Amino acid sequence: MIRIDLLHKQKIKWEGITDFPEFYKYLKLWLQDNGYAKERSLEKKYIERAKPEGKKQVEIAWESKKSKSEFFDYHIDMTILILNMSDIEVQQEDGSKRKMQKGTFEVRVSSYITSTEKWNQLKGLQKLYLDFFIRKRIDLYLEELYKKSTSFHSYVKSLLGLRD
Repeated sequence: MIRIDLLHKQKIKWEGITDFPEFYKYLKLWLQDNGYAKERSLEKKYIERAKPEGKKQVEIAWESKKSKSEFFDYHIDMTILILNMSDIEVQQEDGSKRKMQKGTFEVRVSSYITSTEKWNQLKGLQKLYLDFFIRKRIDLYLEELYKKSTSFHSYVKSLLGLRD
């Protein structure tokens, strides 16, 4: 099996206030809208631990995959770690109150390309095919996935109100 890593745990760390359910929803929607995730197969881990003083620690791991061709798949994976998360009420401009979450948020984004089972079945022809035909295509795939995964990374930052 071939695996080519692009982004390896690109980290975004931020301490502040956000609407975590909204943040979670929009990240999931981005991956679904871009063809990387299906509702049921995205989340691999969700752990929420209650801490003293009503604070929580949350760990989430997502693995998303998009088939690029009969031979290769794109992957964008993400882990979210939230420390000391607590609910707070924030006064809106219109005078209403809104429940939000305060804590230390850490998001890590990874992306990579893997070969499919069909590619793995090529056996001895695999190297010949790779050397003559597929090398340029892999470079194009890498460029496309890099753009998409850095776009996702920027999107995460924008949801947190951070600049690129």
